[in-house]
Amino acid sequence: MLEKSNYKHNKAVGEPYAIVNGHRHNRVASMKFGIKNFDAVGSGIIAVYNLMILLNRPAPLAETARELYIKAATPLGFLGVHPLTVFRYFSSHYLPVNLDRDYDSFCDKFGSGFCGIIFKWTGRKFFSPIHAFAVESYKGKIYVYNRTPDSARRYEYQRISAVSDSKSFIVGYYINRDEFDR
Repeated sequence: MLEKSNYKHNKAVGEPYAIVNGHRHNRVASMKFGIKNFDAVGSGIIAVYNLMILLNRPAPLAETARELYIKAATPLGFLGVHPLTVFRYFSSHYLPVNLDRDYDSFCDKFGSGFCGIIFKWTGRKFFSPIHAFAVESYKGKIYVYNRTPDSARRYEYQRISAVSDSKSFIVGYYINRDEFDR
C-alpha cells in the first residue's frame, strides 16, 4: 500500500526527464521511498534510473521507485534499496546486467563501452550509510553520475579503480552497452 501512495506523491513532484546528479539538491529530493524521502535514501533508485537512461531505456523515476520498492526495498524502505537485490529489477526488464561482489574482479571486467552501478559504504563498513551511483566508460574515460548526493555535476575519472576502493565497495552491477541489443 505504501508504494501506491508514494507513487502518487512522486508523480505529483514531477519527472526529471534527464540524468540526475546531486539528488539532495534536486526537486527529486522530496520524492518518497518507503517511509523516507529520496534525499535520505534515494541514491540506489537514482542509480538505477540513471543506468536505464545510459542504456537508452529510460523509465519514469516514479515508476522506477515503485518497482524497486516492490522488488528490492529494505523493510519499509527505511534504508533505501538492498544492494544485493537490485538485480531483480533488471531481471524483470530482461536486461543482462551482471553482479560482482569483488572489487578487483569488477574493475577487471568493467571495460570500454560498459556502464553500471556501484554500491559502497560512505564510511566505516556496516556502520555507515550506503551510497550508489551510475558509472559509464565512454571514449576512454569513466563518467560518474550522482557521485555524491550534494553535487549536481558529473564526475570524470581516467579509470574505474579511481571511483571507489576495495574497503568501501559492496557490489557492482555492469553491462556491456556496446554488445547489448537495444
